[in-house]
Amino acid sequence: MQQGEQAALAYALRLLGRREYCEADIRRKLMLRECAPEVIDTVIERLKAENYLSDARYAEGYLRGRLKKGEVPWLAARRAKERGVDASALAGALDDAKAGFDALASCRELLARRDPQRLRHTDEKQWQKLARFLRNKGFDAATILRVMNEKVEDPR
Repeated sequence: MQQGEQAALAYALRLLGRREYCEADIRRKLMLRECAPEVIDTVIERLKAENYLSDARYAEGYLRGRLKKGEVPWLAARRAKERGVDASALAGALDDAKAGFDALASCRELLARRDPQRLRHTDEKQWQKLARFLRNKGFDAATILRVMNEKVEDPR
C-alpha cells in the first residue's frame, strides 16, 4: 500500500470511528482532501471488505434517527437517497422502518411535544403553523387533520 493510500485509509477509519458514513460521504470527504480517484476506490473497497463501511448499516441508523425526530419513513428515505445512500441498502432499511411505524401515534406524539398546552384549539395562527410543521415532517393531510382536531379531555 502506498503512502497516499495509507493516509487516506487512516483518515477514513478516523471518520468511521466516530460515526457511520455512507460510501458517498466518504468519497466526498476523501475528494476534499484531494486524494486521487484510484486511491479513493482502493480505500472504499478495503473499507467494505473489512466491513467498516456499510450503506445498509448507515441507512438503518439514518432512518432510525430521522424517525425519532418525527419524520415519516418515506421522507427520511428520500433525504437519505439525496445524501447518496445506495438504493438497495435503503430499500431494506425502509421496509423495516415502515413495518414498525404508526403514523397516527407518531403524529400525536410530535404534536404533544410541539403544542403541550393545546394552543392550536384557541389560536388559528398556531393551528396553521403546527399543521405546516407536521406537513413538513411528511404526514399526509388526513392524518394531520385527524390529530389536530382531536380534543383531549382534562384529567381534572
